[in-house]
Amino acid sequence: MATGEQEPVELSVGDAHERERALEHHRRMEAEDEERRHEDMALQARTAYLHMRLGDFYVRTGKSQRSVGEYKRAVKMDPQNALFRTRLGDAYILMERIEPGMAQYRRAIKIDPELAEARIALGDLYHRFGMNAQALEQYRIAVGSEPDRVYYRFKLADTMAGAGYLTPAAAELRKVVAMAPQEPFYRFRMGDLYLRLGLLKEATSELLTAARLAPFDDYYLIRYAAAALATGGIVESIDAIRTALSMDPRNRCYQVLLADAYAEAGLEAEAEAMLEKAGDLDSYDMQFVTQRRLEVSRGESGAARV
Repeated sequence: MATGEQEPVELSVGDAHERERALEHHRRMEAEDEERRHEDMALQARTAYLHMRLGDFYVRTGKSQRSVGEYKRAVKMDPQNALFRTRLGDAYILMERIEPGMAQYRRAIKIDPELAEARIALGDLYHRFGMNAQALEQYRIAVGSEPDRVYYRFKLADTMAGAGYLTPAAAELRKVVAMAPQEPFYRFRMGDLYLRLGLLKEATSELLTAARLAPFDDYYLIRYAAAALATGGIVESIDAIRTALSMDPRNRCYQVLLADAYAEAGLEAEAEAMLEKAGDLDSYDMQFVTQRRLEVSRGESGAARV
């Protein structure tokens, strides 16, 4: 054997067993430490979630400042949780703290680009300040992430319509109506959009459906009545306005519109009597009546189809 080389040490059977027990003990301790770490992380996650829920409670009860504190605690415990940051952003916006609210939404989206709630919140903020292009971008991504969320798709359609993109808005809104056919508000908005497009028969059908789905909503009845009158449904219009007046007998706008329908039907005496009963309208009422008359005039002038 060369000088300086050491002979390998042979362990006795007892030493080998002792070493194996030490290694087993070490592995067991590491496993227990890992288990405790997981338990601690789970406990921290549950605690952070409870802070978020408490923040939600404070929002519902109008205590925005307290909600900010709870959401901040949740974010501190889990800085990479996009939902916590979104809720913190919501609380800031409720307090009109726009910049920190927007910053939290953007951080949330950076963490989780597919989180539709953050996209919708940021889109709503853009929409609030007239930034329709930016709002539409966020709404489209949200709808792509959660295509079955009817309200998200409605926001997209409604913002399109508000920005003047009527034809694509109608296509999107038809999907909304197909997804929630028994929701009168969506039917009403579909009818209203059809009116803007000059599709009077389609508008009348949707507004009638809305009125039937919400039989105690006099406004839907009045909107249907104007569309019906525009398409020559004089009798149907009169019936609808009379029903609306039975719900709100002192509504002078409805009385004037009924007078208009009577006049269309050639019932001059009834029209004059109803106008006398209505009396003079204030500027707000006159604006409402004028808008309904414009809807009727679209039918009389043969509005173009788009």
